[in-house]
Order: sequence, then structure tokens, then C-alpha cells
Amino acid sequence: MLWVSWASIAVGSDRKQPDNIKQCFTCFLKKFSDWTWEQEKRLGKRDDPKYITCRRYKRVVAKNGDQVCLYKGANDTYQLVVEGQCPVTYQCKYDPNGQEPNIDSVVDSLNDAMK
Repeated sequence: MLWVSWASIAVGSDRKQPDNIKQCFTCFLKKFSDWTWEQEKRLGKRDDPKYITCRRYKRVVAKNGDQVCLYKGANDTYQLVVEGQCPVTYQCKYDPNGQEPNIDSVVDSLNDAMK
């Protein structure tokens, strides 16, 4: 009877079968970091991020012409965006009970960068 070890089949693999185990079916399974995003979601190791529609809450124009927009969604979800033109609605990542960001400090830092 010819027996081929798993270690000889997995050439270049960083994992080797222990010498005291003759048949190891789990020795060459993928590491946790090797799973794709979809596989991790199906295995329950990663949550699918939930996105909601946020509406424009505040808009301030900086000296360079960029618009700094603050969007507000359900359950105090806030998103701060710096763009040339801010749309009325925006897809925000759901983050309940968030703090309102300080839009004035962002505008000040943009204006200072233009000096």
C-alpha cells in the first residue's frame, strides 16, 4: 500500500502535518485571514455594514470653493463630507447615537491650508 503524506502534496505550504498524526484533514485549512469578505460574512465572523440615507444638515463654503457638508440620518447618525458640490442626500454608514462633528474646525483648517 502506497501512502503519500499531506506534507509532500502541499509543497511550499507554511503549515506541516505533525509527525504523530497520520491523516490530518484540518491541518491545511485556510487561516482566518485567508477568508474572503463574503466567506467571513457567511461564517458570522464579519458583519455586513448597514447604510442609510442621510440628508444634508449643514453646508459651509470654504475660501477655496470646497463645500463642507454635514449629513444627518436616523438615530443621530452623522457624516462629514468635503466636496465641490454637496448632494441633498448621501448614503451614510449607520452609526446610532453619534456625536455631531464640529464643522467650523474643518472649515478653519481648510482656510488655513489656503494661506
